[in-house]
Amino acid sequence: MTKRHILCIGAHPDDNEISIGGTAALFRQRGDEVHFVSVTNGDKGHFYQEYIKHPTFLAERRLKEAQQGARAIGATYETLGVHDGEVYVDKATTEAVVRCIRRFGEAGKGPDLVLFNRPQDYHRDHRYTSQLVLDATYMLTVPMMCSDTPHLDRMPVFAYWYDDFSEVTPFRADVVIPIDSVLDKKTEMVCAHASQVFEWLPYNAGTLDKVPPKSDPTARFAMIKEALGKRGK
Repeated sequence: MTKRHILCIGAHPDDNEISIGGTAALFRQRGDEVHFVSVTNGDKGHFYQEYIKHPTFLAERRLKEAQQGARAIGATYETLGVHDGEVYVDKATTEAVVRCIRRFGEAGKGPDLVLFNRPQDYHRDHRYTSQLVLDATYMLTVPMMCSDTPHLDRMPVFAYWYDDFSEVTPFRADVVIPIDSVLDKKTEMVCAHASQVFEWLPYNAGTLDKVPPKSDPTARFAMIKEALGKRGK
């Protein structure tokens, strides 16, 4: 089978694993190259005083977690370094996305498939990340746009990953991929983002007391696997 280059672009370091991790694992199983991109460095989503005083410490931790998550399936990872909560559709960030997409894959061809979230979302970073990718699409083939990075001679396929937002336009699946065979691998990838799934998200949701202790990784794994198994159902 022909090897494909799959680019996944999310707003935050864990967005790709949570949203498209199972499909990415299947791509890797068939020999495709998979690259995860986070527009932000995730430096604001936490409540520890250490991180509040030194956001760079959190960014460093999120980077290591994201690298670990991607490594679980043999994927690669990078962040565009925008501060968490500060994603805007502006010239600099749009050009950064154009260059990022152009760099991945074969020279002149770029990725075969780009996966990202829809603009309908509760989180501004998510909405604007989607818009940045959409705004970059046509410009990928324009030689004088970001001329320091070679333009593409074809357009990649762009596709949204699943979401359950129903306002404006409900999600409609054109392609459905069962991930039952790699749910454990997806769970492993998501568990790598400990600062997010075992700390910040439960704290923000008021459920921190329900998170199993760090000393019980089996219970933690089971908690995340159960939550992921409900996505899309």
